[in-house]
Amino acid sequence: MLAIEAEMNVKATHNVLGCLLSDVREKIAKRGHCITFHSCDHNLEVEQLARCRKVDYRIKGYRPPQSRLTPELTDEKLCFRNFEWLASSARSLGIRMPRLENGLVKIPIIFDDFDLYKGRLTYEEWEQRAIGIIEQHQFVAFRLHDCYVPYWLLSYRSFLEKIRGLGTLKTLNEVANEII
Repeated sequence: MLAIEAEMNVKATHNVLGCLLSDVREKIAKRGHCITFHSCDHNLEVEQLARCRKVDYRIKGYRPPQSRLTPELTDEKLCFRNFEWLASSARSLGIRMPRLENGLVKIPIIFDDFDLYKGRLTYEEWEQRAIGIIEQHQFVAFRLHDCYVPYWLLSYRSFLEKIRGLGTLKTLNEVANEII
């Protein structure tokens, strides 16, 4: 994934578990990508924000696992922990466009690769749907899971080439900075 993004000069946002950050940070950061927390360890039963901040206080964004907005993920608590933006599914946020709310930029994720992973769509059907969504909307943020890479990696270069022609690719830090 990183090699293809580097080859195509694409900067992406990589959502990383805090417990894995030290293992992957250098590989991601040296290529100029945006890094955000995807919780500390996916355990939604325990507080995640403070644990993430013990790992790194500078990371600007947070992406909750499964787009589950737990009671911990209030605007006030995210801002208190020095997060500038929150990315979650459009459904969970109730918005289709990024916006600043209570000092926090909220970025809706419009689609991901879960249906591909679950076998509900073939890759070709998924890509066609993804491109259709991108063509129909002014803004689209989407999520690809590295753990689902076997379902899309062979077509990733081609997919990036196709969507690059439909708009401007940006990291979520860039999107948040524009909104702020």
